[in-house]
Amino acid sequence: MSYAGPEQAMSADQVRQQFARNLRVLRERAGISQEALAKACDLHRTEVSLLERCLRSPRLDTMIILAKGLQLDSLADLVEGIE
Repeated sequence: MSYAGPEQAMSADQVRQQFARNLRVLRERAGISQEALAKACDLHRTEVSLLERCLRSPRLDTMIILAKGLQLDSLADLVEGIE
């Protein structure tokens, strides 16, 4: 893994946007609603919506819970494309 210098690093907004896109795509690919994902993860239904709309930054434990709820092989799927 190489370090991206300051001129290449993603801003916090770009990281949130990429995470939001990944979450939405993976949820839709799984064929479940935001509400169903929230229920599977024991999260409030608005949490998934806020994350997908970049209105909240995910905590690491929330990311792990979402990966399990989406039955992903790896947490890396949720952070794909984030540098």
